[in-house]
Amino acid sequence: MADVPALRRAIAMLRAFSFSREPLSAAQLSPDLDIPRSTVYDILAVLEELNVVGKRKNGYVPGPASTGVGAAYLRSMPMVNAAAPAMRALADAIDGCVHLSMLRGKEAQILAADRGPDGPACPSWPGDMQPIATSAAGQAILSCLPKHAIAELIDEALMPKFLEELRAVRLRGYAIEHCRDSNTWTISAALQPRSGSLVAALSAVLPADYWNADNELRMAKALKLTVKRLSDRLN
Repeated sequence: MADVPALRRAIAMLRAFSFSREPLSAAQLSPDLDIPRSTVYDILAVLEELNVVGKRKNGYVPGPASTGVGAAYLRSMPMVNAAAPAMRALADAIDGCVHLSMLRGKEAQILAADRGPDGPACPSWPGDMQPIATSAAGQAILSCLPKHAIAELIDEALMPKFLEELRAVRLRGYAIEHCRDSNTWTISAALQPRSGSLVAALSAVLPADYWNADNELRMAKALKLTVKRLSDRLN
């Protein structure tokens, strides 16, 4: 097996970035990865030149080019491939953004996204993580989990109120979220096969000024119909 030390070190550094929520400096990376600091600087310089990392005042963060490989992997997943045609049809029908998300640790990760021809700019894209407790996708996923699994993901002090919110999500068959920052609203439904095991959550993202009670019900109907068809297909 070929051994390319510089490549192994670069990949180890990229993995470190993927697990960190804060910028990482050469001073942190060198001892953690057992790589000479001068080598860390050399690798960072090349990665920065290629836009794989970006320099900040207190270290380096993943750059725009770093998302490409991860997004390509997500697109290759069987579930993403199976869902792609239905996501495109729904995005075109509602003229909005459509996301497919799954539980990753204590967050919901977007696996795939599609957008209608005149839909709003999608605030999130494949690879992005969303808070499990407050995002519509996260709540749709949690609404299908047993209580003991939810307790592992939600702070104990918040559980009573949060369980009440999830009951409402189950009764409606969808979760809803209004985002002032992106001026959008999101509606999400859990994507489940008949076996009962959770697969994912499908979400529709639309402009804030399109929201009203009638449009919410109309979007919910279209979303739940798409989810049912996808769930059946995944069995």
